[in-house]
Amino acid sequence: MHYFTVNTVAEWICFLTALVCLRHDKDPVWRRFPFYLLLVCLVETGGIFMRTELKMPNAPIYNVYMLAECFAMTTFLYHLIKPYGMKIWVPLAWGAIFLAAWLVESLDGDFGTYSRQTAILLSIAVVVACLYYFYLVLRDDRYVRLATHPPFWWVSGTLMFYFGGIATYIFFQYLLEASSVEGIRFSLRYVIFKVLNVLLYGSWTYAFICRYRQTKY
Repeated sequence: MHYFTVNTVAEWICFLTALVCLRHDKDPVWRRFPFYLLLVCLVETGGIFMRTELKMPNAPIYNVYMLAECFAMTTFLYHLIKPYGMKIWVPLAWGAIFLAAWLVESLDGDFGTYSRQTAILLSIAVVVACLYYFYLVLRDDRYVRLATHPPFWWVSGTLMFYFGGIATYIFFQYLLEASSVEGIRFSLRYVIFKVLNVLLYGSWTYAFICRYRQTKY
């Protein structure tokens, strides 16, 4: 039962939805996204296994996963913003900065502790990219029906998750110690991250369904 959590259920539902809806998508970036979601599910499950069965810290697996997370977010957001004129050097420069920060913090912690500062840096970059995408959409004269526009829902879920993540990381220690409700053993940080995960994977799931309907009909 350790493996059935709010996170894992939301992630596996999102992965299965993406697998069904995007497997025949003509756009390679959308079509390959389920591979990233599968990695997310395996990392989350592996992290639970390390913590509960092996009784060992699972920070190293999440540190390595952060590289894939950065690559997936950068690639997808660049793909959405590229039609508005973004040059390839922007994501390449960002990737170099992120990799340098990740290496410095990971080496400083001997790869045994979670690289929290690098995670904050990644979150800030993703939030800025999401806000920039919305700015470009608002400036665009073309009509877009946001209620069924897949990129809008993908970016919306991503923005909520990473923006909430920034605040959570900043107040990490306080939220870790604070109980959400008196008498409940879960920390406020735990509850916030569960809510953020549901918002993220719920928005992505809806985006994939919209994408499927958009490309099918």
